[in-house]
Amino acid sequence: MQQATQVRVAVVATRALADLVRRQAARMPESFAVTLIESSPEAALEAVDQLRRGGRLDAVIAAGQGADYLRGRLSLPVVSIRVTGYDILRALAEARLRNDRTVLLTRRRLADEVEALGPILSIDLTSLIYDADADAKRHLDELAAGSRPVVVGSSQVVHWAEAVGLQAVLIYSADSVEAAFESARELARIARLEEAKRERLDSVLESLAEGVAAVDDEERLQAINPALARLIGVSADWAIGRRLSDLEPALSLASVLRNGDARRDEIASVGGRRLVTQRLPLIEGGAQVGAVLTLQESAAIERADRKLRADARRRPFRARYTLADVLGESPAMKAARDMAYVYASADSSVLIIGASGTGKEMFAQGIHAASARKTEPFVALNCAAFPESLLESELFGYEEGAFTGSRRGGKPGLIELADRGTLFLDEIGDMPLPLQTRLLRVLQEREVLRLGASEPIPVDVRVIAATHADLHGMASLNRFRFDLFYRLNILTLRLPTLVERGEDLRLLAEKLAADTLRKLSVEAPASALTGPLMRVAAGHPWPGNVRELQNIVERLAVFLRVRQALSESDVRSLAPELRAMEEPASMMYSRRQHALEVLAACGGDKKAAAEKMGVSRTTFWRLLKDD
Repeated sequence: MQQATQVRVAVVATRALADLVRRQAARMPESFAVTLIESSPEAALEAVDQLRRGGRLDAVIAAGQGADYLRGRLSLPVVSIRVTGYDILRALAEARLRNDRTVLLTRRRLADEVEALGPILSIDLTSLIYDADADAKRHLDELAAGSRPVVVGSSQVVHWAEAVGLQAVLIYSADSVEAAFESARELARIARLEEAKRERLDSVLESLAEGVAAVDDEERLQAINPALARLIGVSADWAIGRRLSDLEPALSLASVLRNGDARRDEIASVGGRRLVTQRLPLIEGGAQVGAVLTLQESAAIERADRKLRADARRRPFRARYTLADVLGESPAMKAARDMAYVYASADSSVLIIGASGTGKEMFAQGIHAASARKTEPFVALNCAAFPESLLESELFGYEEGAFTGSRRGGKPGLIELADRGTLFLDEIGDMPLPLQTRLLRVLQEREVLRLGASEPIPVDVRVIAATHADLHGMASLNRFRFDLFYRLNILTLRLPTLVERGEDLRLLAEKLAADTLRKLSVEAPASALTGPLMRVAAGHPWPGNVRELQNIVERLAVFLRVRQALSESDVRSLAPELRAMEEPASMMYSRRQHALEVLAACGGDKKAAAEKMGVSRTTFWRLLKDD
C-alpha cells in the first residue's frame, strides 16, 4: 500500500498501556503507521507537534484525562481509548482469579456501575475515586498496609500499585485499543475528505457570484474575491491591505471586530443593489483575529430558497413503500397493517417493535406515506451503524468550526432535513445515552441545536422509532432513558415474525420468487422454485424472517437460471440452514440450536453463518445467546 494512503497515528501512553498498544500496533495492517510516544501527555506535546509539522500525523490516541488534555491543546483529531463494559468485566474477572477482594481506583466516574457488578460476580469490590496523584498514592499505601486487595485501574495506577507490592490489573483491553485505532482511521478518512473539499472550494472561490472578503483585527483586507471587488469598483490586488470601511462604509465590519458578535441576514444597499450580508467574527485558537463578510443579491437568495425547498420535497428523502405494498393475509399481519393505518392518521410518535427482517422500515415508510406528511421528507437513520461521535453530527448537524475537519459552512443534521416530515430511527436501543438526552429535548422543545451552535433551529418532525430490544427492560438497567421511552412509546406497533404469519410464508415466497426470476430473466414459473422450497422448509424457524427468505429465494433463483429445474435435494444442498420437520410440534425447534448448526456447517465462521441465515451479525449473536 502506498505511503500516501496510510493512516498515521501517534499513541500517547505509558507503562502497561504502552505495552498493550505496542502489541496491538504490531497486529495492525500496513495501512496503519503507528508511532508510540511513551510519555506523559504534557511531555508528549513537542513530539506530537514535530510529527504534525513533518506532515506525518493524522490523529492522536490517548486514554482518560490524557486524551482530554491533548484535545484541548491540539488541532488534530484526538481519539480516546474508552473503557467498555467488556473491559470492566474482563478486568474484574481477572482480578477475581487473583484475590476475592478487589478495589477499583480511577479518576473516571465508573465506580457506581462497576460496584453494582460486584454481587453478580461474587467479588468483594470497593471503588475509590481520586482527583490528584497524591490521593491515589495515599489510597494505595493504605491498601498495602491493610487488606492488600487486587487493584484495577489505569496504567499509572497499575504502576503505582505494583510499586507498593500490590497486585494490579489494567482496566483497558486489546479490543479497546483496536477500537481506538479504528476510530482514528475513520476520523482521518473524514478529515482527508473534508480537506480535499476545502481545497476544491478554495480553487473556485474566485468564480463565485457571491461577494467574499476577510479582514484582520484592524479591518484591513486580507482577502477579497473578484465579485466583491467589482461591486465596490476596485481592483482586488489594490484593495488588499486597505480598510474595508474606507472602500465601502455600508459593508463595514468594525462593529463585528469591536463586539465579536455575528450579524446575520442584514440588508445593505451598494451601488443601487439590495444585498443580504453576513458579517461574522473570525476565530483562531479561541481568539478573534478578524472578521469575514459575505454578501449576495436578495433576489438570488429568494430564487435559491425556492429551488432548495422544491428539491428537498423530491429526492433523496422519500418513502418508497406504502402500506399497500406490505404483503400478508394472516390475522397477525392484517392486524398490524390495520393498526398502522390508524397510526398514520395521527401525528404522535410511533415505536415499532419486531425481530430482524420483519419489515420495520417498510411499515415506517408506509405510515409516513399514509399520513398528512406524505409529501414531505422521510429520513431514515440506523442508530447502530455509526460510532457515537459520527452519529451525533449526522443526527444533529454541526456549525462550521464545531470540530477539527468539520465542513466549511457547517452541515444540517438529519433532524433538520426531516423538517415537516418523518424521521425514522432504526435500532433506537443502540443510541448512546448522551444522544438520547439530546433527542428527548428535540421531541419536547421542537427545536434542534447543531454542534457548535448557540441558537436552536425550530423543527416540526414526527419520529418513528424501531427496535428489536426490550427498551423498558433496558431502561430498568439504566441502558435506556425511561423518559425517552415514554416519549417514543405513545403508539406501539408490534410486528409478527414470519413463523407467526402462517400461510403468508408461501405468499411471500411466491411473490419474491416471481420478482427475482423476472429480474434474472429466468423463464420458469415461481412454483418451480417455491414448490421444493416449501417442502424442504417445513417447520424451519426463519430467524431472519422475510430477509432470510429473500436471501434463500435469490440463491435458488440463481441456480434455476443455470439448471432450469430445482429438486428438493438441490434446495437442501443450496440452503443447508433449512431444517425439514415432520410434525407441527417441530415449530418449537430451538432457534439457538439452528444457529449453532449453521455455524458448524460454516466451519465456525460467524460472518458466513449470518449471511447464510440472512440475518445481521448482531442478530446472529443474539440467536446464539437465546435459550
